[in-house]
Amino acid sequence: MKERFFFLLSGEHKTVPASELKSVLKLLDPEARIQETGSGRIVLAETSEEAAREAVRRTAYTKLCGRFLGISETSPEAILSLIGGEAVERLIPPTALTMAVRGKRIMGASIDRLKLERMIGERILELRPGLRVDLEKPDIMIFFISSPSETVVGSLVEMKPKHFFYDRLAGRRPFSLPSAMQPDLSRAMINLAGIEPGGLILDPFAGTGGIMIEGILLGYRVYGIELKRWIAEGALKNLRHYTPGEENIIVGDARKPMFREKIFDAIVTDPPYGRSTTVPDRSVITLLDNFLEGCLALLKDCGKIVMAAPAELGLEELIEKHELRLRESHIVHVHGSLVRRVVVLER
Repeated sequence: MKERFFFLLSGEHKTVPASELKSVLKLLDPEARIQETGSGRIVLAETSEEAAREAVRRTAYTKLCGRFLGISETSPEAILSLIGGEAVERLIPPTALTMAVRGKRIMGASIDRLKLERMIGERILELRPGLRVDLEKPDIMIFFISSPSETVVGSLVEMKPKHFFYDRLAGRRPFSLPSAMQPDLSRAMINLAGIEPGGLILDPFAGTGGIMIEGILLGYRVYGIELKRWIAEGALKNLRHYTPGEENIIVGDARKPMFREKIFDAIVTDPPYGRSTTVPDRSVITLLDNFLEGCLALLKDCGKIVMAAPAELGLEELIEKHELRLRESHIVHVHGSLVRRVVVLER
């Protein structure tokens, strides 16, 4: 059954969270109707509850979702006007005996959150006097999100656990390198590829195995290639720790892959660049050119490449040379002055 849901996106990175959520929702429900709101951090979608819940679980940068009641200006009067008898009847099932109200301010919203929680709770209890307040384990959680320009109200459906990535952070893995990509960006890049679970993914610059781990946890079959044996052995330790039984890491050269043609649904990778690159006498562009020359034949006709590169690196000529189309481009601030560009390419 289709309903309207709201989703709260992370404030990290400007464009990746919304694109990731859209990619995952379209995968889970091809007929989902998706709409961004003015804040840029709240997305509305008409989809099923199952797809909405699973989207929160699968994405890296979606914090929660809820059943949508309404959206208004961010003032107590406007927000309370959303909560009438019909709205409460639609939002709170007859079987619910207890409720709580919680809210979240984003992007510097100045509204008094605690006061608004109390006001909404009082309004609902006026309309449903049989309900009781239970702040610990309520049958239903009324939830609002306030930005400086708008407030969305509904009931909470799914929330990503706190510290979701904590145990898999690069520095907490059995083996790590300073250049290792963090698990949230790795997961988002895989989701941007938009392929069905069970599909086959290649990471030809596997490094410490971060992209491989997130892909396997999402239900994909993932193979990795790593040029340096000692790094591949470290990646093997990580894979055994997080995804035992799925240690498909190969010591080899991404420019000369050892797979059959047209077997992979996607290539998702973070090539070496800058000071960390160890390819002698080769520029990053030459490395990427050779990698595409070697790996494109392994990709199915409808397959995609999701790749990170230095933000200042001009990729347009390379993309044109290999007859690819730039589907998406995102600027990602990693830390300090390190800025990556994440691109989604297709034939």
